[in-house]
Amino acid sequence: MTKLYDLKVVSGIEVRFSWKLAGTIDQVSYQIEVNDAQNNLLWDSGKVISEERHNILAPSFPAEKKLFWNLVVEQRDGSLLTARGPEFFSPISDWQAQWLEPERNRKPLIDKKKAWEVKKFEKDPIERLDAPIYFRKEFELKQLPMEALIYMSARGIYEVWINNHKVSSLFAPGYTSYQKHIDYQVASVANFLNVGKNVIGLVLADGWYTGKIEYIGVGQQYGTENSIISELKLNYSDGSKSSIFTDDSFRWTDQGPQKYADLYVGEYYKQADELQKWLEPGFDDSRWEKPVIKQYGYSELTLQTIPEIIESRTIRPTIIRTPKGELVLDAGEVIVGYTSFNNLLLAKNNIVSLEHSETLDENGNFLQNILGQNKEQKDYYESGQDGAHSWKASLTFHGFRYVKIEGTMDCDPEHYLIHVIATPMKRTGFFRTSDERLNKLQENIIRSQEGNMISIPTDCPQRERTGWTGDMQVYAPTACYEMDVEQFLWHWLEDMKNEQHEDGQIPQVIPCPPSHDYMKPEGEDAVNTAGWSDAAIIVPWRLYEFYGDIKILDDCYDMMSRYMKSVENRLSLLPENYNEMSPEKQAYQKYLWNTDFQFGDWLMPSAGHESANITGNEVATLMVVMSTDLMSKICGVIGKLKEQRYYQELNQNVKDAFVQEYMNTDGTMTSDYQGVYILALATETIPESLKKKSVARLKELIVNNGDRLDTGFLSVPYLLPVLQKLGELELAHRLLFQDKCPSWLYEIKMGATTIWEVWDAYSENGVPKADSMNHFAFGCVGEYLFRTILGIDQRGVGFKNVVIKPDFTSGLRYAEGQFDSIWGPIKVFWEIVADEVTLSVELPPNVSADIFIHDQVFENITHNFNHVSNFQTKELEITYK
Repeated sequence: MTKLYDLKVVSGIEVRFSWKLAGTIDQVSYQIEVNDAQNNLLWDSGKVISEERHNILAPSFPAEKKLFWNLVVEQRDGSLLTARGPEFFSPISDWQAQWLEPERNRKPLIDKKKAWEVKKFEKDPIERLDAPIYFRKEFELKQLPMEALIYMSARGIYEVWINNHKVSSLFAPGYTSYQKHIDYQVASVANFLNVGKNVIGLVLADGWYTGKIEYIGVGQQYGTENSIISELKLNYSDGSKSSIFTDDSFRWTDQGPQKYADLYVGEYYKQADELQKWLEPGFDDSRWEKPVIKQYGYSELTLQTIPEIIESRTIRPTIIRTPKGELVLDAGEVIVGYTSFNNLLLAKNNIVSLEHSETLDENGNFLQNILGQNKEQKDYYESGQDGAHSWKASLTFHGFRYVKIEGTMDCDPEHYLIHVIATPMKRTGFFRTSDERLNKLQENIIRSQEGNMISIPTDCPQRERTGWTGDMQVYAPTACYEMDVEQFLWHWLEDMKNEQHEDGQIPQVIPCPPSHDYMKPEGEDAVNTAGWSDAAIIVPWRLYEFYGDIKILDDCYDMMSRYMKSVENRLSLLPENYNEMSPEKQAYQKYLWNTDFQFGDWLMPSAGHESANITGNEVATLMVVMSTDLMSKICGVIGKLKEQRYYQELNQNVKDAFVQEYMNTDGTMTSDYQGVYILALATETIPESLKKKSVARLKELIVNNGDRLDTGFLSVPYLLPVLQKLGELELAHRLLFQDKCPSWLYEIKMGATTIWEVWDAYSENGVPKADSMNHFAFGCVGEYLFRTILGIDQRGVGFKNVVIKPDFTSGLRYAEGQFDSIWGPIKVFWEIVADEVTLSVELPPNVSADIFIHDQVFENITHNFNHVSNFQTKELEITYK
């Protein structure tokens, strides 16, 4: 029996349909029909003879429509599978709505550009932050519409309400490169309208637009005031139409219950100022003010193409009484979201505070591990009367595990709830082994990915919440195994194009607010940073590898080629001591990236921030090798053969220059660190004549470090894969199963529930550092778990031709899991009992695999495979728990 599932549509400038199959009967054709809400047929693909089922392009559809699609899949045996896909919306055609802003004097901005100099503000947040704005308008309907769609967006974050019904999503419109791109959202609201009087209410808060953002924590990065726009389109059964849209008939106030709401600082809610019945007709808004109409236009507005942020789950916390007597909630895991309470008995004017942190100190007391300007992560609720109170923050979120509660001694866990938020992306990777520590590691990887993909891929969800490009590029393969991130990252890459400088350079963070320049070293004029800016090439390539759609390469090629030109421009800058060099050395300087600030192999355990100084030039040059190699492959895929040859030649020249400048004749590196060897081996930069010696030195560095890694951000993804490729599996195993710091399993031993920013975020004595406990970057080991331990790999792209080659020698007794590819689920189970290994594989329709068991190869396998064979391996000195 074959299952048709995971029907998906992406609607924007173009519309793409996808679906998957699980079972044993191949697809031979498909047919898609698209209808509007009145069941009028708008498009029929006809019967298409094809096994394709990912990103099927459709023509554009009429604007301002709620659309439905039906799918018929014909199987090889002649049977038909049918399903209805999720509804979607076509874009708005012409906006009539106007941008509304309040006319007010905002509180003076006292944020410091050098945030590290700020110890504590003289003013509390309520004295220096501004209140959200409430807008409302009443309108009358003589008849109910057949269809009602509301289009909405903001510079800031917003809520939209129709007659006491919230119709907007969380933290919309999300974080984008606001100067060029603002998403708008659509909702169907016909069921919330009444004949007679109706009310539309809007709430507008700072969000990422004017709120305190990035590491620096400076507000008003994109403007000094927020604005909002919405348009309600009504279609009636008699064919008539009408619109209710933002204009100067709306009224606004900043005298609502939220005294401030900032994504980083937190939210202050004063119950006594609640606007009772403001969403009902007849509310007296005569003292509210007339908004200012702003002529911002609509060119930046784009229909959102990624899922809207949701509350994904809730957690009932446990209650902790710390040694200091603090009342602390424990979510049991580091998460991203907010806290609510219900039925707390409070006296009038009682203030309850909820402070969020990821850590307790070594004695079990509450500890705020996130430090810096505007990083409070603290919410307040001020009661307006005696009695039972319930409340949930709505315009802020936090990264935390623990919540310190002050202002009440209520320790009933039933009165508190933790709300986890996420950009909902289908989970595609499942992994389990006989070692519970690896299983925990997999859980932590997933949890960090979920928490760091709120609107954009971020480094961490508390201190910075910034789209650091280097973090994303090293983690991209694991992200693709774990979740369906294709459209999410494609959407982010659109903003990378928006942020690209005229000369082709790519910022370190996307989106890139002006405050990011405050972090530049004095005198530094470069924008590009090796390994970070290279995400412009690496991330599109990873998406192509996993999802097989050549369009991502076509879409990003201009950005990629302009970026490479900018890299060549930076290479052409010569070092200060150029004139003192020999002619031979001068000849290859134009192929070394040795004149700009670089992060190098960032955060190597042995060097920390000093990694930038001791590996910067070497790693930067190796990243040029990597990117030129990928560019040659990309050019080959999209048919740019002249450019392919150019990048192949450039790639070899940079390799040769690296060897001449940074390698010794005995195969060692002038920068003698694990990561430099790993990247040089991963990029095949080391000549064959020196490779054996270089590998010997790498092994020596690892063994001398106690079988522990010393790799930083850019090299750690390649550490285990390089060792595997070299045939050094036993050494790879010792690193993977190591539980002394620094290692992945040290974090598990110390009770981590997410991936840490630094390997020693907690000392052996349980003392936490002031670092993030939720960074997905070092979770890049997840790729190795799927590709090598479980054994799911591929030839080519898109997992059409699969390679199943598990590593049976790690000492594990079994491993099982699956990767839900664009074709359907690829499932693997293997088990070793005594001297026999059992391997079971399930493949989706239209997919084949070559399966490797020791020296045996089973070629072109389709559907299901089961095999038992003899197994011999030497005992490894590894202890499993």
